[in-house]
Amino acid sequence: MTQIALVRVDDRLIHGQVVVKWLRHLNCSDILIVDDALVRDEFMQSVLHMAAPPGVRVRVMTVEDAARELRLSHGDHGRVLVLLRTPERALELLDHGVPFLSLNVGGMAAALGTTRLFRSVSATPEQVAALAAIQRRGLKVYLQMVPEERPIDISELLPAAEPAPREGVCQPSKS
Repeated sequence: MTQIALVRVDDRLIHGQVVVKWLRHLNCSDILIVDDALVRDEFMQSVLHMAAPPGVRVRVMTVEDAARELRLSHGDHGRVLVLLRTPERALELLDHGVPFLSLNVGGMAAALGTTRLFRSVSATPEQVAALAAIQRRGLKVYLQMVPEERPIDISELLPAAEPAPREGVCQPSKS
């Protein structure tokens, strides 16, 4: 039976922290990447397969197919690390009935329209809303880049997150 070892949001997907730290720490035999667009990108899938260590199976599935696989848990696939690029995909997995109790947030790159939450974690308003919605459903949502670091509960970061002022734009006073 497949056991979800960790559900992680990390826009880099498979990279050093995942391969060296998380897979070893969690003793995972599988990586399941849930990304509807990546399912149609054979080149990127081949890159991700090459980035995984020998003996670790990498699968890329749509949200719907991954939800079905994780809900039904047919076959003996060992422990799986579920990787997502965005928290919205985690919310979709929950909406499809996938049973997981916590969401680990790793790297989410800064881009136009994002707010920096912590170090290398930035989020759009939609991503912040998804993280808050997941937490309201009773799941533990936390930032933790590597297993050795102390997890930081997302509730410690969301209220304090403010977008950076844009140059030339008057900011309202906070009085």
